[in-house]
Amino acid sequence: MSSTGEPATEARHTDEPPWAAVYRAEAPRLMRLATAIVGRADAYDLVADTVGRVVRRSDLHTIDDLPAYLARAVVNGATDRVRSDRRRSDREERVGRLVVTSSVDPTNALDVRRALDRLSPQQRAIAYLVYWEDMTIPDVAHRLDVSEGTVRRQLARAKDRLREVLK
Repeated sequence: MSSTGEPATEARHTDEPPWAAVYRAEAPRLMRLATAIVGRADAYDLVADTVGRVVRRSDLHTIDDLPAYLARAVVNGATDRVRSDRRRSDREERVGRLVVTSSVDPTNALDVRRALDRLSPQQRAIAYLVYWEDMTIPDVAHRLDVSEGTVRRQLARAKDRLREVLK
């Protein structure tokens, strides 16, 4: 206990493995990224499974940029999950809907969600990071461990697809 009567958190942090602080800092972003791709219902499980797999690696200490590595792992896991879900469910039940703000007309929100469902998981992830997280093209490329050209190309394809679907 601290002098204020609150539990001492410093002791907890000193006993934690090195990746725990990175996870604490990145968990909200990883959850938003996962939610954008697989939906809120599956996001927590996806992030927990992904982080669990990553931290069990024996070569964890060799990863230079753990936050970027975790984000890439979440995108890969989400992509696998979406592919699996597509085989089992029809278009309306597919996961990967981006949360649309309440200021959007509900009718338009449904159209936007359906349009977003037609994007590939990578296109959804890139669109989410650029438009919802306000990340730059170089930042997205670094975060997802892809080239800037890939980010630009996938973002352009996503915008073209959305324009086509939302006509």
